[in-house]
Amino acid sequence: MVNRAVLFWSGGKDCMMALDRIHETNHANVAYLLTTYDQTTNRVPFHGIHIDLIKAQAKSLRIPLLPVPLPHRPSNIEYQDIIHKEFASLIDQGFNSVVFGDIFLEDLRAYRESLLNNMPLEASFPLWGRSTRELTAKFLSRGYKAVICGIDIKKVHEIFLGNDFDEDFLLYLPSSVDPCGEHGEFHTFTYGGPLFNKTIHFEANLKPHSLLGKYKYIDLD
Repeated sequence: MVNRAVLFWSGGKDCMMALDRIHETNHANVAYLLTTYDQTTNRVPFHGIHIDLIKAQAKSLRIPLLPVPLPHRPSNIEYQDIIHKEFASLIDQGFNSVVFGDIFLEDLRAYRESLLNNMPLEASFPLWGRSTRELTAKFLSRGYKAVICGIDIKKVHEIFLGNDFDEDFLLYLPSSVDPCGEHGEFHTFTYGGPLFNKTIHFEANLKPHSLLGKYKYIDLD
């Protein structure tokens, strides 16, 4: 059976690394990118990326986007109901795998897997258990480009907002911060690299704003 997959897509580097890994291993056929977004703000939760930039990524990657609107600050039950409806539709279309870009957070993986309970869908984690330092090194050596679009101001200085995710950024990160920001220390938007047909152009409003208390973001348009 062909492993026909949908990849959960935030627009950041981790989902990009997962897609790159799938291409490298030929593990699955990623037929859709699935992105949830706030239908009030038109932005992706946690990353703050506008859905129009996500659409531009999908077009450049030549993979159809499945945009899933969410109510503003949905409850967990509301979120699960919406996702389960999307999964049911994908099953009807012959999908059998859901790909996530998580790396080592056991509780998050358990939650992802619980979303697929009693469904004929396999949860796939192509980055799972790999060294985040090795992952970031490979991401950069492969030629991918990403910008820092959000930070936890308790962990990372806001001066890095709008900077590229590169060797200099990693060099100045505190030792307590994971190189991939796996604990939510920072978020990224990937705008170029070998799988893109063309670079995603954007403008950054460098005046940071707060969406979730301790997090600060810049607007990418």
